[in-house]
Amino acid sequence: MTPAAEIRALVVTRDPGLAATFTQVSGEFGITTQRTQSGNGGIPEELGLAKYEALLLDFETVPQTIRILSTLRQSPANKNAVVFAVVGSDDSRRRAKDQGATFFLERPLKTDETRRVLQAAYGLMTRERRRYFRCAQEITVHLVRENDEQISCKTINISSNGMAINGSGSFATGEKLHISFVLPGAQSQTRALGTVVWDDKHGKTGLSMACVNPQMQLELDAWLDTNFRGAVGKSN
Repeated sequence: MTPAAEIRALVVTRDPGLAATFTQVSGEFGITTQRTQSGNGGIPEELGLAKYEALLLDFETVPQTIRILSTLRQSPANKNAVVFAVVGSDDSRRRAKDQGATFFLERPLKTDETRRVLQAAYGLMTRERRRYFRCAQEITVHLVRENDEQISCKTINISSNGMAINGSGSFATGEKLHISFVLPGAQSQTRALGTVVWDDKHGKTGLSMACVNPQMQLELDAWLDTNFRGAVGKSN
């Protein structure tokens, strides 16, 4: 099974040297590449078999780029994949742009240029996985109910807009709570408003939450990003 945090790219080219360069540089970002087995430049079967966050498509050596991109966009799993177009002329660049490529790489691929493009694209490649990423760290959380009762608990996991907690309290679905916690390495509290979305009546509770100001949300998201990149690295 593919690890939850793994970032994958499908490489469609007839140029093994190009594929090797892209694979080498993408590996620095924890990205796993797979070269299509459709050697005749046809529609990659892999698009119907797995999920990819990116597609590298060589507009110089692959003849059916329109059909490949159409298949990609019609795939429920891959329709939001970032498209890297390899171009080598004004004509191939124009075709790539007209067909909706997201980023462009000039042939022959240069390591530094490829690295810069991947750096710029990384956020887009990880946006979906990042949105659903839950960091499984135990953090002390303080809750305050509407009647001012205070409860201390620990996180089971935490995301950008919610957390699962473990403690002695029992909560009603829809109950509103004030949440505060200190992220590992942080100097100040993160405060949020939460709503109970589930409670198993055995000490485990799920909360949705929204930080009380944008700066706290940015700090939480930055911390999650760091942990997400670590999870990606461990999965490769």
